Amino acid sequence: MGLILQGGSTVLTGGTSRVLQHIVEPGLLLFLDPNDENSYPGTGTSVTNIAPAASSNNINGTLDSSAMYVDPGSGDASYFRVRSDSTVQRLEFDSTISRAGDGDSTLMFYWWSDYDATGQYSNSQAFFGGKYTNYMALRGGGNGFYSTEAETDGGSEGNHDYFANETGNIFATGSWNSWVSVFDSGTASNYYNGTLNDTTYALNSTSIHSFIRLGSSSTGTTSNDRGGDIRMGALLIYNRVLTADEIRRNLDILDRRFK
Repeated sequence: MGLILQGGSTVLTGGTSRVLQHIVEPGLLLFLDPNDENSYPGTGTSVTNIAPAASSNNINGTLDSSAMYVDPGSGDASYFRVRSDSTVQRLEFDSTISRAGDGDSTLMFYWWSDYDATGQYSNSQAFFGGKYTNYMALRGGGNGFYSTEAETDGGSEGNHDYFANETGNIFATGSWNSWVSVFDSGTASNYYNGTLNDTTYALNSTSIHSFIRLGSSSTGTTSNDRGGDIRMGALLIYNRVLTADEIRRNLDILDRRFK
């Protein structure tokens, strides 16, 4: 781990100089961070949830391989490489993470991909889940951009309970990006690279977004699968709705780290 600039006070740990501005902590259930030695020490396969003890859901993670951890050197930030293509390497959680569609929660994912999903199901790749329900996925994979698609289990309405479904040039390939989904008492909205999208989605009162791993549940090797090849910079989940200012504060920290 090299020099990680985050803004705030400087802390020296194990020969690594870190300038820290704290991530928003109230309500933080899950925080997996490849650049924090308390979350991942740089070796092995165990990834520790470093959310505050007062709110942590106590769910940790396990890498399929220690080779998933990548330290680029030269002061660049480290990441986990998650793959569901010809090689399947994912981050498995201790137990299922579930967020109710009619509850309050915020999911923040910081990632990088230049994966070409041409020929896969819906020309897309999945962050969580697989082909139909309980997934977050990128669509497109051509012309240097991705659009978005995400669903809960749909509750009594079947599998099409979207909480994201945008077209157009949402995310650039080969760049670090952030996707923040906010569940707010039966509605869902999304921040793409810090900007709130215009569309708000109504969620069924019985719908749940649940997932057991970071990475696709499919291999992504045929047109019937939705795979992926991504770099995970950070994964955070809150048990409340974050304000726009709180979202911006977290993304400012991650943007300084990766950009």
